[in-house]
Formats: sequence, structure tokens, C-alpha cells
Amino acid sequence: MIDHKATLMDEKDFWRNEKVAFLALATVKGVGFWTIHKIAQARLGFKDLLKEPEVAGVAKPFIDAGVEGVKGQEQLWAVGLAEARRLASNGITMLFKDEPGFPAKLRSIPDAPEWIFVQGNLENLRRPAVAIVGTRKPSEDGLFLTRFAVAALSRSQIVTVSGLALGIDQIAHSESIRYRIPTVAVLGTGILQDYPKGSEKLRSEILLAGGTVITEYLPSQSYSAENFVRRNRLQAAIGDVLIPAEWKVKSGTAHTVKFAHNYGKRIVNLCLPDANAISPEITFSQEIYGATTLTIPFDVQALVAIAQLIKTDVEPLPSTQGSSPVASPSLNRQETSGPQEPPTAEPDLFSPGELDSRQLPLI
Repeated sequence: MIDHKATLMDEKDFWRNEKVAFLALATVKGVGFWTIHKIAQARLGFKDLLKEPEVAGVAKPFIDAGVEGVKGQEQLWAVGLAEARRLASNGITMLFKDEPGFPAKLRSIPDAPEWIFVQGNLENLRRPAVAIVGTRKPSEDGLFLTRFAVAALSRSQIVTVSGLALGIDQIAHSESIRYRIPTVAVLGTGILQDYPKGSEKLRSEILLAGGTVITEYLPSQSYSAENFVRRNRLQAAIGDVLIPAEWKVKSGTAHTVKFAHNYGKRIVNLCLPDANAISPEITFSQEIYGATTLTIPFDVQALVAIAQLIKTDVEPLPSTQGSSPVASPSLNRQETSGPQEPPTAEPDLFSPGELDSRQLPLI
């Protein structure tokens, strides 16, 4: 008879070790996001890589950083352990794509993140959601439409999603908090970064109100134009419906609209009476992406109805009850094809107590 409990504990230990090794690797100068991303896609074990960096072509950065021999490996491991404790002390969870508990909405997209860092309520990433995004320099009309949309959705039992950027995004978050709607902020930086400057208060309010902050970037990674474009795909993936409240055909929001279309999400434009004729982005998204356009306030019931049509069966939180063990990635990390059964083991949440008690030996 298979000891399911022991197998699940082995699985949990494996992922805990992989996270510490990942965080250790992320501190090595010359080893950045894309290097680690390639390692993850190649399904190379991060803990094994610390002992054999040449396998992934990172031997030179290790040597340059003075990480040589068993002693150097142990010192680097200790750095990773300290990083894990720091994240845990801030209530930050890390999940790999292949790990039990990784949100299905993110795993299902073709360019799924290899890992995510999450602060706050992980369950929000599984709930029906409306993404509300737009320009950093909104007009009065854009601000009005954003506030109107959030208020109209306040009784729909949904989650809102946006990017914490200045303008439409921050209004979407703050109005969600006002109406007690859990809201998800998708960052274009590492989760330990304060960006945009001055957003820390709103971010704290999001978390206190039961919301969520998420990113795929390394904990201390700074911003870049490329990061924000990639970030936009996660907003589109988490949202079941996308509302681009105010945007231009050539803009950051346009990337989010395209991602939403590619992922089969419904796109809903909002406009004031007679504004449709002077908004090229509305015509563009209707013709290219099959977007729906609602005139506010006349179509408010249609807006509410669209929210109600979102799949109402929330993806359940993972449970260990009656579950079968997940095959250990240390034994089987190759890519699989076709639909996969949702994993059932609970996610490891980087408990500081567990980290302290286990010590996670490198060898």
C-alpha cells in the first residue's frame, strides 16, 4: 500500500527545497530573470543546480560571486534560506507552475508563468474576476466610467483585477476597496519593490481588505517596459472579463486587450452616449477582437448581466483530503501534453516556523 501522507510530505519537502535554492540563485550577480526562466523551462532542479551550476551554464557567475566548493554552496544556501524567511515574514507565498495549488487560470495560458509570488489571499486568483485596466493619464470620462463599472459590479460576487499603476488601475483598486470587492494587483516589478512610488499605502489597503498582490518577477527585480507588457498577460489571464476603461490603440492597455482576446476572454468597452463614434479604439477592438461595447448609463443592466454570466463555480482551494500523491518533479519533470488533472496537495506557504525547524540541508 502506498503511504499517501508520506508521499505528500516528500512532495512538500521537495518544493520547499526548490524554493530556497531558487531564491539563492536569484541573489547571484549575473543570474537574472531570463536565465532562471530558461532553467525552469528546461525542468532542471534548482537544488541540484546549486551543486552543479555548469549543467545550466551558470558556473562563471558562481565563480565570480565566490561560490566555489561545498563551503560556497552552503553559504549560498544560507542566503536562500534567509530570503525565504524574509518573504515568509511579509506573508509572501511562492508557487511553481508544476506545484500543487498553482492557480489554474495562470497554468492554462500558453505562456504561463513558471512561478509566481503572492501576497494576500491566494483564493482570489481562483474566483470569478473582472479585469479593469486603462491609461495612466485618464480623462474625467475615463475616471467616471471606471468608478461606474466598479459600483455596478459591487453586488456581483466577483473579484477585480488591475495593475496598481497610476490612473485607471489605482482607481479600480481603490473603488473596489470602497465597495468591499476583493481586488488583485498584478505587479510589473518584484514583490519587494515599491512601485509606482507612493503606492505602498494603497497596496496595504488592498491586503487589509482581503485582496491580493501577485507578480512573476524576482523579489527585488526593478521595472522595465518589457516587464509591464508581460505583466499585462497575467491581468488578462486572471480576469474572466476585461474592461479597458480608457485606452488607445497603441498603448500598454492595448497589449492587455490582445492577450485577453488570445486567451478567449470577453472584452467589454464602456463609453458615454455618442462617444463611440469618436473612439477609434472601440471600433478597432470590435472589428479585430469581437469586443462588446456598452453605453453608460443606459446599458448598466447588461454590464451586471455579463458579470453574472462569468463561471460561478469557483476553483476550489487545494485539499489533501482523499487525494492521491503528485508525482515528484525530482523524478518526473518533463513536459506533459493534454489536459491535466488539477493537483490536490495544499501549497507550501513558506511558514517561518517550518523553515526554522527543518533547516533544509543542502546535501
